[in-house]
Parts: sequence; C-alpha cells; structure tokens
Amino acid sequence: MQRRVLAMLALALLLAAVPTAAQAKGASAANISGGGPGGLPGGPIDIKGDGEPGSGSDLAYLADATGMWALLFEDGQPGNLDAAPVPAATRGPRYTITWTFPNGSGTEDKVRQSVWPYAAGGPITYLAAGQKVLDTRTEGGWFRAADNLRRSLITLGLPDRPALTAKAPAPAAPTPAPAAAPAPSPAVWPWVAAGLGLLVVAAAVALARRRSPGGVGAS
Repeated sequence: MQRRVLAMLALALLLAAVPTAAQAKGASAANISGGGPGGLPGGPIDIKGDGEPGSGSDLAYLADATGMWALLFEDGQPGNLDAAPVPAATRGPRYTITWTFPNGSGTEDKVRQSVWPYAAGGPITYLAAGQKVLDTRTEGGWFRAADNLRRSLITLGLPDRPALTAKAPAPAAPTPAPAAAPAPSPAVWPWVAAGLGLLVVAAAVALARRRSPGGVGAS
C-alpha cells in the first residue's frame, strides 16, 4: 500500500510539472501597438491564450508567422538574416509586438519584436538582441515572413493595406556622343572659289605682261 501511494504521488508531481514546463516555453500573451502617428485606429491589440508551439491557438500561430520561434529557440534557422531584407523606404509603418513569457518563478519576461507587415516583397520582423527571456537572452536577427502574416494582422485589426512595391532602379543616363567639328557654312564656298579664281587670273595676266616685248622687265 505504501509503495502504491508513493507511486501515485510521484505521478501526480510529474503531471503537475508538465504544464509548467510547456508554459515556460510558450508565450501567454501578445500586445500589438505602433504604426506611426496616432497608432492603431482601435488602440493596441491584446491576444491571450496558449502560445505553446503547435498548440493551434491564434497566439501560437502569430508567434510562428513572425519568426519568433525561429529567432528565439532555433538559433535563427530558418530565416535569421544578418541585414534588413529591404531598404527603409520600402518597409512601410512599423508595429511592435510585446510578447509575455511566464518564466516559472512567478514573474514574466517581456520580449519586444518589430514588425513591418506591408514591406515590399513580404512582411519582415526584427528581434533585438540581449532581451531577457526565460533563462537566456535573445540572440536577435531579421526575419522574412510570408504574406499570410500581413493578412493575419489585418484580421486582428491592422489597416487593410496592400504590400508596398519595390522601387525600380533609375535608368542610367546615356553617355553623350562627342561633338563633331562644325562644317563650314555652304554659303562660304562660292566666295572662296571666286577668290581663288581671281588670284589665278591676276597671276596669269602678270606673267603675260612680264613676257611681252613691251612689258615690265624687257631689256
């Protein structure tokens, strides 16, 4: 009888510890704010529930779609990028998701993640390094999300906007051709020809006079 009681007590303690461990890994709430001047039209959005990965809740789906688990528990694989995927000019408004993680000691850790839902080419997120969560700190990184994150956030209350379009690079200016030397005006050529003709005639007359018996130079 005593052995049975001890076995049941050990099983009860084991079952009691399982939910605590699961809860320690998943978020219990998320708050979405930001979006530029004035913030969200209806104010910040609060989501609560079981954020354990694979639980199927809205909270767990949002964490997966934003790359939270890829950046937090999978060492950035897949999706952790060293630099921003798109320039700041094509990211659109930035929102902040503040995640709440029960840490098992009776308190909660807050982790903030930046989200650009309307970025050109698909939403991107950024998790800053050094944030305390559970028994570690975030490594941080960029994450390129799928467009279903934008649609999901719109369903939760973000403005219904399409993704931005990437700006095409400006075409290079054509290289100007070297300027050709200006050709003489056609009206000049007749005058040049007439002048040459007069010189030839004058030279012939002078030569003829020189050779004539009564011309200049006769002895």
